[in-house]
Amino acid sequence: MNTPIVLHGHCACARAEYAAHAIDLTATVCYCEICRRMSGGAGMTWLPIDAATFRASGSLTAWRGTDGLERRFCPQCGSVIMSIEATHSAVAHVAVGTLDDQRLIKGTRSVSVNCRPRWDATHTLTLQPADPRDEGPEVPSPHQSASDAALHEALANAPDGFVSIDPRGLVMAWNHQAEAILGWTYAEAIRRPLHEVIIPPEMRSAHLRGMARLQHTGDGPMMRKHFEVDALHKDGRRVPVHLFVTPVRMDGGVGATAFIRAAEETVAAPAPVAAPAST
Repeated sequence: MNTPIVLHGHCACARAEYAAHAIDLTATVCYCEICRRMSGGAGMTWLPIDAATFRASGSLTAWRGTDGLERRFCPQCGSVIMSIEATHSAVAHVAVGTLDDQRLIKGTRSVSVNCRPRWDATHTLTLQPADPRDEGPEVPSPHQSASDAALHEALANAPDGFVSIDPRGLVMAWNHQAEAILGWTYAEAIRRPLHEVIIPPEMRSAHLRGMARLQHTGDGPMMRKHFEVDALHKDGRRVPVHLFVTPVRMDGGVGATAFIRAAEETVAAPAPVAAPAST
């Protein structure tokens, strides 16, 4: 990397924030026993950083395991932030799950695979870096049920635009028709705040208030109703669209899904043709 990429992240409670220079953008999934026990899952995913550039706000608690790694974590919420080897102190690793921008990860490799629990082993390991040409709407996993895969396929190819957002208002789904109506590609829209992508500036405050209300009440005055509104196209023009929005309960709160259809343009009636003058 000629120009260092600066990584930013924080713990679950956001009391500990950090920044560091990435050494590589290929993450390592570790299935060793310590990583499994610290994560409470199948393993932990790490990204190498230049240890000398690591800066954290707030104090971190350190613990050294039997593997010689010192792991640092937030004393408030317990989130593991980084690890560093005593014999290779120039290189450290940050926990990928704490990164603010997960899109930076270009691929994964796996270590301590022989320690991978059998209950997780049905999922295929990703051993090669991702090809940037493969960016696009997510493909359903082969481990999804047939009904889940069929639903995913139907939404991806629906005649209407389909968009979903999480409780924070970040775009989580964006199908081909949404691209056609609004101009933004899947890669451009995904994980961005919806109000920054398609909502006109004068309507953004109302949208944010509506999202706050949705988290408190689980519903809103525009939910489950057809209505017409102007959306912001990528090129800056206003596009009249028909919307139908439904609230969806998710981890962390209430998100929403929306079907979007371009409003038909009104075609002016042709002017009446004058009858020829009688001779």
